[in-house]
Amino acid sequence: MKPATIAVIGMLVIAACAPFGATTRVVSLGAGDVIAAAPAGYCVDSVSSQPANDFAVLAPCATLGGDGAVPRILGVATVQVGPAESGSVVSDEIALRDFLMTSDGASLLSQSGDAEAIDILSTQAFNSQVMIYFRDDGPAPLAGLQREEWRAFTNVSGRLVSIGVRGLAAAPLKDGPGATLLKQMVAGVTAAENATP
Repeated sequence: MKPATIAVIGMLVIAACAPFGATTRVVSLGAGDVIAAAPAGYCVDSVSSQPANDFAVLAPCATLGGDGAVPRILGVATVQVGPAESGSVVSDEIALRDFLMTSDGASLLSQSGDAEAIDILSTQAFNSQVMIYFRDDGPAPLAGLQREEWRAFTNVSGRLVSIGVRGLAAAPLKDGPGATLLKQMVAGVTAAENATP
């Protein structure tokens, strides 16, 4: 069985509770200030997402009952939008990157809040964005996902936005594809007034 087939089967298991037939590629977050638009082949998981809490999960449309081809890079993304004015923290991206490399920062990255579970593999800071690649030996945010995560922090409409990407434990992403998928997800998160209809 091809790895892509195994990955799709795994994602079908993750999304088994999703209602089939009604998918969307766009979700509004942050009191309507932020639009998250999924890249080609991805849709919003309406079961796992919590727009009222400014949180969205994006997964391949094929695993959510949608139409279209399976994307070349398979993964699951999360988008969390912070409160108004929280985005000012990214005005000094170097300071944010350095903070994430401390014990307190690692606790923030960890799903369980355990800094000891985090192993930072690489970081980048540029243009009011911080990207960090790390391994979390704690519980995964969704069952069946790999331990490595690519996460970006950026400022959209004055709000801090965190975007994370993981592959499947059964078909994990490597650094190149993981970073590429993260950049695709980041590109789709925009201020509502700049969103393409």
